[in-house]
Amino acid sequence: MKIKTTTLCFLLLFSLCVHAQTVSTFTGGTPDDAIALDSNGNIYASNYVGDTVFKFTPSGDVSSFVTGLVTPNGLAFNSNDELYICDGQGNTIYKYDTSGTELASYSVSSHPSGIIKSHDDETMIFTRYQGNTIARINLDETITEISSAPELNGPVGLAQDENGVLYVGNYNDRTIYRILGNGDAEYVAQLPTDGGPLPNLGFIAYGQGKLWGTVLGNHKIYCINPDGIDDYTVFAGSVQGGGDGDISEATFSQPNGILLNDTGDTMYITDFGPKNLRIVSGILSVEESTFNASNISLSPNPAQDSLFVEGNLLQGNYGESLYNVAGQRLMEMTITTQGNRISEALNISQLRAGVYFVKISDGEVVVTKKMIKQ
Repeated sequence: MKIKTTTLCFLLLFSLCVHAQTVSTFTGGTPDDAIALDSNGNIYASNYVGDTVFKFTPSGDVSSFVTGLVTPNGLAFNSNDELYICDGQGNTIYKYDTSGTELASYSVSSHPSGIIKSHDDETMIFTRYQGNTIARINLDETITEISSAPELNGPVGLAQDENGVLYVGNYNDRTIYRILGNGDAEYVAQLPTDGGPLPNLGFIAYGQGKLWGTVLGNHKIYCINPDGIDDYTVFAGSVQGGGDGDISEATFSQPNGILLNDTGDTMYITDFGPKNLRIVSGILSVEESTFNASNISLSPNPAQDSLFVEGNLLQGNYGESLYNVAGQRLMEMTITTQGNRISEALNISQLRAGVYFVKISDGEVVVTKKMIKQ
């Protein structure tokens, strides 16, 4: 059933310059939950408070791909472009071909929630929200358990890095864990809550060497260092809203589903509140380097009026620059270390709230650190 055609709008979204971090809203259908991409660039998004999975084509058509579900939740494709849908309260996982024909169904107790294709093969990994477990659909269609670690508390979101390391996010307490080969859960981070309604972690995703997660009640999207402990920053969002435009000013309303494309330069978000699909173009146009990053610190971070750049470097002259997320250089200066240490104050009082990057370079080595302006 055709819902809406907005070809010009959709084409504009995908023709945005990849060097500008820009948020746009696509309003067709009522997507509010998980997101998946097929090999042809079609976007699929589920409506948990509804019965439908919507399909958004690159040409701009929006249609109901599958209807009649109970609470469509997690979505994932295998290598054959077969879509798996977790029907949470329906306690079933379905598999469909690209025409929407059902190919298989799997009876799964305890509310199947998130799902992802295994990095190493064609098996599918999924979470049980009420069962607090992670399991696998094998190629012979049997189901085996991967983890029932006691740390799992309403697991929903799943992500894998380029090496196949599996991460899971708890909806209930906003904690993210690395799942080890023996099924144990290794703590990565707990995202904060503002204490309002829906203080829950939506989904998680992986891209650009980072984990990404949404917190519905905070109306924020977070970037998480998977190699750290509680090492995260606010990537986007502030107060509740639906404002588009520059990432530093765009607002979200209970962001929930999150996915990055294969190249990691486009992010897809579903807003649970207004049930819209949001598209962020130009992700990480200025990349954050980890080379010698431990030698440089920014404080305070987040900052309001002044930002102090401190660290230990070899004595010499260094260039220091401040960039916005679009890659535009806003400040530039030359600094000289004293006693192998730098300590430089930047006046950032005139900057708008948002994400910025500080680069320090000796002409060969560059250290880039992310800064949040409040």
